[in-house]
Amino acid sequence: MGKLLFKMMLLSVFIFCFSQEAFTGKLSAQSTDQSTQFLKINNYYVLFTTPKAPYIDKNNRFMVPLGSINDLLGGHTTYDPTSKTATIQFGSHQVEFKMNSTEIVTDLNTSVMDTVPVLYKNAMFVPLGTLTTQLNIHQEWNQQNKLYTLIGNELLKTPMMENVEDLDHFKEQVDNENAFSLLSYKLTMGEKIHLTITAKNMTGKKISEGIEDLNTTFIFDNSTATENRNRKRPSIDKDEIVTRNEEVQYAKITENNKVIKNELVYILFKGRTLKP
Repeated sequence: MGKLLFKMMLLSVFIFCFSQEAFTGKLSAQSTDQSTQFLKINNYYVLFTTPKAPYIDKNNRFMVPLGSINDLLGGHTTYDPTSKTATIQFGSHQVEFKMNSTEIVTDLNTSVMDTVPVLYKNAMFVPLGTLTTQLNIHQEWNQQNKLYTLIGNELLKTPMMENVEDLDHFKEQVDNENAFSLLSYKLTMGEKIHLTITAKNMTGKKISEGIEDLNTTFIFDNSTATENRNRKRPSIDKDEIVTRNEEVQYAKITENNKVIKNELVYILFKGRTLKP
């Protein structure tokens, strides 16, 4: 999708997409329970990757859908339904996973994992840590914060993330990219998308009114809606824990006089502060 089309679709979506009201009521919807283990790629927390959020499997491995490797890491993936094999090209390296198999082939060398790829709603989920180890991508595990982080200048250099960065009107005003530590989040998807985020001020000082930027990006299958730019930004005390609630309508387009709801693809979060 070209950037111009992407931005035009954003404008049509943004007008009715956001509400900062707390949500109540019973929902018959897909729900992600209060999360305490997190995936972070550079400065972005990854809260949702279609068809469901990254998760820890029974072997304690972070599992992500194959498509996210294209969109977030910058690899190129293909899947052969006959052999049930996924091939991932990343730079000069090639990695192969096979459904329900512990074998992994890296540049023609075979090794064995302690978990297996699985299929969920037609999406192949693979163990991210195993993949990034094979690709020599720098990774860190923070046991205290239950945070798994991937770091690298080559990551997030994708068309989707370029569009996200282009639509970030505050990126030139950022003072601290990591001013907040994510403590938990809860996601519920029904007629609307409901997201609650709890984060802690990690700056070691009081944050003045107007510069807090708990920035959430909702990415749909053909458009992106960013945070409500005009919302209030109250002051935050030193070490304060804050909670933000968002209620988001699905992006929609009209085609042949029919309204089509676009599916949620990703939710990304940054906890930062802006320059005064």
